[in-house]
Amino acid sequence: MASDSSGIYIFAFLVLIGIGIVAYAFLSKRVAADKRQQLIKAFKASPKIAKDAPVLVQGTAQASDVILPTTGEHVAYYGLFVLSKETAIADTREGVDFRINGLPVGTARTTINVLEGFTFFETSGDFTVASGSTYYFVRVSSIIASFTKAASMVSGLVAEEFRRAGMREGFFEDTMAFSNAQQALKILCGFDAPIVTNRSRRHTGGGWNKTTTTQRASVSVVTATSRIDSRVHEFMAGYNLPQAILDLIAKHGVTLKDKDEIIVIETFIPLNKEVFVFGTFDGDRSLVFADGTVQLSVSYIDPEGQ
Repeated sequence: MASDSSGIYIFAFLVLIGIGIVAYAFLSKRVAADKRQQLIKAFKASPKIAKDAPVLVQGTAQASDVILPTTGEHVAYYGLFVLSKETAIADTREGVDFRINGLPVGTARTTINVLEGFTFFETSGDFTVASGSTYYFVRVSSIIASFTKAASMVSGLVAEEFRRAGMREGFFEDTMAFSNAQQALKILCGFDAPIVTNRSRRHTGGGWNKTTTTQRASVSVVTATSRIDSRVHEFMAGYNLPQAILDLIAKHGVTLKDKDEIIVIETFIPLNKEVFVFGTFDGDRSLVFADGTVQLSVSYIDPEGQ
């Protein structure tokens, strides 16, 4: 009977893809804090808008037709984290040697046959801010793209191996995007929603060539905070899950069972809410994430006092 180390795959996988992302976020934060305050004060003292230079814009957040999937509210922007309350490796089979760049990882020779659960991130994308008669585009996508590039150093090492080990199609990409977005939104709006994980393990044996496993992770999220609106929802399939969230889950190739529990964490800006945005002006009405010093951030209050 193969040794039961299949649980290592799913949890080590989540750790590995997060290493590059978290390290990148940590370095960005370390170099930015003091310098950012200095740049904001300098701009206020001499408010000149120039290409590739820092700029602070105060105005109302707007969007053409953005609807928050959880409540149907019309908003200017949203970032949405959707995850199952439980993730489980429900069945594994002997026969695949798990390697990264040709080097063996662990001693198990198993492939994951059944993987239950999901995590993914959805966003309305970039939004506009009206400052007087001038409109600026806030390129949230530029932050996410920067983190995606940093994370690719990790994903390039492990993505194909985890697919060979039986990960559901799209699971790797969804989990990577989820981790990228968590770090990107920390910069954009100070987003923080601690996910508490509890793990349990049950093993039942089969023949010499098969091992059936249940390795579960139950997660909970109590609060979500940010410099803009944020909140946490808990839904149950077949009971109170909004159709728009159900549609998103289906789009990611996930089939829910009755009474599956779903957590949705959202951060958003109501339509026409006044905001402060600090970033780099690209010369064509857009505020972007250009480097770790200026960053790109949005807040309901003046960032000089933060």
